[in-house]
Amino acid sequence: MVRIGQGMSEEKVLLPLAALLHCRTVVEKQNFVSTGLMTHVEGELFEVELAEFDLFNLGETVKLTVYSPVGIQTIQSIVFAKYDGAIALIQPPAIRKRFEEKREHPRVEISGSLSISHIRESGVERVLEQPLIVPLRNISISGIGFEAPETHDISKGAVMKGIVDAGLVFACGLELKRRDRVEDIYIFGAIMTLEEPDMLRSLRAFVLKRQVENHVESRKRAGKQRSFNG
Repeated sequence: MVRIGQGMSEEKVLLPLAALLHCRTVVEKQNFVSTGLMTHVEGELFEVELAEFDLFNLGETVKLTVYSPVGIQTIQSIVFAKYDGAIALIQPPAIRKRFEEKREHPRVEISGSLSISHIRESGVERVLEQPLIVPLRNISISGIGFEAPETHDISKGAVMKGIVDAGLVFACGLELKRRDRVEDIYIFGAIMTLEEPDMLRSLRAFVLKRQVENHVESRKRAGKQRSFNG
């Protein structure tokens, strides 16, 4: 699909990734094909519900054929996880050339702490005598959310240095982009850059693992609710 603009320039129109949701999906590996339903398309993961989910192996390369309203889509992927009734697959980088998602790097809820050692506000940098340790709320590969009591107000636009400890430990730089007050605490959102670029691979794997864990819990809760209502 191509849009022709002035000067005969071509602008590729990306399709909404959500168009693949709830579509019939064929999953093919060597010498085996199974048909299921695409039930999740967010956060660098696909989920396909399959009756034969247990016949796929972790790390296995598969081909997806998705019969969607925007046409038949074929996607190469890798099985990242499997659980009762479904498999989770990694979205390949090439998917971004064909589809768009509302949030570039979706965040996942986590528990852990952020230890802030430096804060620069209005051009003035402070090195804290004692690190400010605050609880984490969520994380992505490029951003983080945390909270702090009202006694530790930090202005929007502040630049900080800190260490994240959420099972995975790493140093990062932060630029505060969001600050909301809820009762007696502040909730902050910040853009995050890694001090060690090599940590990106570990962080991506950590976020993907948390996505799967959170999604499995959500499926369990939904199943219990259906059982209760039924």
